[in-house]
Amino acid sequence: MKALLKNWDLRRALYFMGGLFFVLIALNDRSWWMIPFGLYFIAMALFRFGCAAGNCNVPFSEEDSEVKN
Repeated sequence: MKALLKNWDLRRALYFMGGLFFVLIALNDRSWWMIPFGLYFIAMALFRFGCAAGNCNVPFSEEDSEVKN
């Protein structure tokens, strides 16, 4: 449990709050099809996978760095 609460950054917090928002709005409006979307974003934040883990950045290739120099 302690591992889930460590190393939170702004991106993880936003994913969690956004997912929670989707779930709460879905429950309030009884739009059941929105709940899986909210749960997906909450899971991304809690278990640190996908973009919440910082894996969405595209690394620069060596060719790009040679052109800049």
